[in-house]
Amino acid sequence: MTGDRKIWVDHAKWSEGWTCVETLPGGGQGHTRRARRKLDGQVAFLKVIKAKGISERRARFSREANAYNTIRAHGIPRLIESNALSWEDAEVEPYIATEFIEGPTLRRWREAQPGIEVSIAIQTTRELLTTLGACHAGGVVHRDVKPDNIILAGGDPGRPVLLDFGLSFHEVDGLSFATEQGQEVGNRFLRLPELSAGSPLKQDPRSDLSFVAGVLFYVLTSRNPNVLQDAEGHLPHQRPDNLAKIRQVAGPGLTRLLSLFDTAFAPQIAYRFTDADVMSEKLEDVMIPRVAGRSEEDLLKDIRETVDTQAARRRADTHARLGEALKHIQRVHEDARKSLGFTVNRRQSNWNISETLGRNTLGWVKPGSDEALLSVKCEVREAGDEIVISLSGEPVYRTSIDAPLYDNSFDEKLRFWLIDRLHDTVTNPDSLPPEADNFRENRPFGSLEDAKAEAHRTGRNILAFVYDPTQEQRGRLQHCLGYFLENRKTLDTINAAFVLALVQLPQVAAVTSILNNESMERSRWIVFDLDLEPLEQAVILGNPQDGERIARELANRFGP
Repeated sequence: MTGDRKIWVDHAKWSEGWTCVETLPGGGQGHTRRARRKLDGQVAFLKVIKAKGISERRARFSREANAYNTIRAHGIPRLIESNALSWEDAEVEPYIATEFIEGPTLRRWREAQPGIEVSIAIQTTRELLTTLGACHAGGVVHRDVKPDNIILAGGDPGRPVLLDFGLSFHEVDGLSFATEQGQEVGNRFLRLPELSAGSPLKQDPRSDLSFVAGVLFYVLTSRNPNVLQDAEGHLPHQRPDNLAKIRQVAGPGLTRLLSLFDTAFAPQIAYRFTDADVMSEKLEDVMIPRVAGRSEEDLLKDIRETVDTQAARRRADTHARLGEALKHIQRVHEDARKSLGFTVNRRQSNWNISETLGRNTLGWVKPGSDEALLSVKCEVREAGDEIVISLSGEPVYRTSIDAPLYDNSFDEKLRFWLIDRLHDTVTNPDSLPPEADNFRENRPFGSLEDAKAEAHRTGRNILAFVYDPTQEQRGRLQHCLGYFLENRKTLDTINAAFVLALVQLPQVAAVTSILNNESMERSRWIVFDLDLEPLEQAVILGNPQDGERIARELANRFGP
């Protein structure tokens, strides 16, 4: 073991050498007290194990004591005494006595502040980074950095002291945690994916840097960051209410501060800050005033540091990967067209790559006509460590993000899917037209009878979109449906409220005369009850806002 052996004692219980001055609020791993040593009257913060019968908790207690003794750095309480070297002896009740730091926790201090200056928040954060830099240099990863584990010495935000190494990682001879990979560590202040159960990256010091960014975020906003990404993919500083609070205090350094959060909160650990010194330098840059009379190189440096961040490079890498996958889909689509043995023209539209999704619509069109033989919505997204390719909402191919493979197997799967879909389109009279892709993953029924059977099974009315195959472009079906169903909320509303169908006019004429006097130059929708009695009909308005409004109104009137 490292350090001064006089620190390590062989007391079986803390009360052999200490008396309690004051009982303090306890942590998850131990009972805590302000105590006075009998030998010399020294006052200390005393932590005594709670679960003394659990071997792993006893071993962690020994690891915590060793962490205090190993680092001995500014911003960490000095270890005064411990009996935790004897953790394997079941008769021993492990305890740790450290220097007592007078002052409030960072959380309690922040709760008492009506507002905060960004310079103070950055000062606190940089001091913490200095402390954690010493920890990491000593092989210690804290893994539980949060406002409740930070004491402000004398109430000074410029003197933060980091406490509670109970969840820390420190390589110590004789201490092994073979079960840790299957457990979740860390805290609920900010849940990090690499600290979840099953992750092999639980000892990475970059986790501590994300926690420190969470502390900075908390001091600025008085809110916990909670998770790196919410259900909408927003990082903590991108959520509207949080961003508004940051804007109020950030001042001219806002852009650089947000860029820093982009990197520190990157969901993939590889894109975060590499060490505490690098992050501290970026924090210092936030506070540097931008003055007149600076050189061109100074201005270029500012631009690079603000725009060319780890997060920006990550987005660029993702954009390139998604674009590459879409190009390979195009290539197979073109090869399949050439193999058909007759002339069809190709069509492409809606190429778009966002931060998380690549899209393109590919089709084959009859020569000398606007009539589509096949139209396929292609989507490429990153899911975990894979790239997933979907055609018309159906997942068709998966490959690794790190080494994507577009080989013969890829070509064969996509070619067969395309030709099989075309075969069904041209040989099955009840097949759905290409415009059915606008419904995405939940494809509608192609016949009213099938929709009726589903309506009786689920107790939901039918919303049928009706087109006349004899009209030009099937009554502008692609235009009408494409815009009407553009918003995800529209699709979610009608999928929850109705059984959906996309049918030709003759099917409707066989069961009702409701459209006999209506023009079908533009396609229409009809709401049917469970027995195909029409309730309401209108032209499909090719506008996303109208689509969302009409979907909501129909769901309210005719939904379950």
